[in-house]
Amino acid sequence: MGAGGEMNVADQIKNMLLSSGFSNVFSTIPSALECAEPIVVSQGEFSREARLPEEERGTLPVTVLVVRDVAADAEAMAVSCEKTVHGAEWEPFAEAWPWRIVGIDTTAPAFKERDGSGRFVWAFEAACTVVRAL
Repeated sequence: MGAGGEMNVADQIKNMLLSSGFSNVFSTIPSALECAEPIVVSQGEFSREARLPEEERGTLPVTVLVVRDVAADAEAMAVSCEKTVHGAEWEPFAEAWPWRIVGIDTTAPAFKERDGSGRFVWAFEAACTVVRAL
């Protein structure tokens, strides 16, 4: 959860992935003992583009990391996650969250690194257009 217990954009994406059948999805990187092959969703800083009396609109970057022991598995899972995030219908969630996702543009998944345990990390970025009630 975000500050003050508020659901944030990364939480919405995490919950959507979980409800779409993905498992081991986290907001922070868990220890390898807790989960050896996680999907991690984290968000950057909100950049306001417009402020109206009752809401503000802007962009918020979200990063999705996929960690797997096998390179091909990491790539395949990252591609599947990106396809799911990019194709999701966010409008049904519009009234359910303090932050409403009104659009998402994703980058193609790419190899990022091998972590300290030798696991393969693939990632993609989601540029989210969001509206927040004031």
